[in-house]
Amino acid sequence: MFAKIFYVLGGIVALVGIIFFVAQIWDDLGGAGHVLITLGLGLILAGIGSYFLKGRPESRVGGIYHALAGLLIPGGAMVTLHETIGLDNLDTLWPVAITFGAIFVFYLLLNLYHKNEVLTLFGIANGTAFLYFLVGAIINDTNYIYIEDIYAYLTMVVGLSYLFLAHSFRSGWNKRLVGVFNFFGAVGFLAAAFTRVDNSPLWQFFFFVLTIGGLALAVYLKSRVILIVSMLFLVAHFVYITRKYFADSVGWPILLVIFGFLLIGLGYVSISINKKIGANPINPNPITQ
Repeated sequence: MFAKIFYVLGGIVALVGIIFFVAQIWDDLGGAGHVLITLGLGLILAGIGSYFLKGRPESRVGGIYHALAGLLIPGGAMVTLHETIGLDNLDTLWPVAITFGAIFVFYLLLNLYHKNEVLTLFGIANGTAFLYFLVGAIINDTNYIYIEDIYAYLTMVVGLSYLFLAHSFRSGWNKRLVGVFNFFGAVGFLAAAFTRVDNSPLWQFFFFVLTIGGLALAVYLKSRVILIVSMLFLVAHFVYITRKYFADSVGWPILLVIFGFLLIGLGYVSISINKKIGANPINPNPITQ
């Protein structure tokens, strides 16, 4: 336990040191130096991380080095693009999309070899960035005007994908990522769906269905994270509906009182659900992330 804490603290201190060091010498470096100190250093750290993952897989040292590398490589790739083709003058996102696609493939291949949750995390993060930049590049070429709608539905799809990934990670080397992807999946999906409810009666009704479905999904997957996120969005949507349609009426305070009692009821229900999630005689060690 203490070894893991020191590994994490050491990694944080090393990252802070790298940031301050680069900031101090940045103006004195040329274009090649900028690339070397960012992308080059990131690749070197990734190589060291792979060495430790291969030679000492039981330790966390390799994961720490790969975590540092994962924070440097995407930024270093953007610095490389800026120094070679100039990001300020780009009228298309294709070079950025292709770059993140290459980083995604890089982490995919590394993860196939090492099977490590840190590599999985950075692989999915860069794959997600690639997807958004790819859609942005396509939209930019077609001059499609409903950009906000496209990104909202794309985020909903990404959120669902994260939930499926979290479910698939319940056993295996990625099980520590279950809570992370349950959280970002639920928040991404419901937050994107919540942006659709304004001036749309159909979505205003459908969002209630989605949040209740999230509660049911939390029970099915035994996930406290999805349970909490779904309940928070349900509360937020109820407040939005009552304020939008009843704020100027005499009945609004009464609705708030009713809503308060509903919250108490939801709290009681959540305790019951939480007990069901935490205690399962068939599976005494359920995933509760």
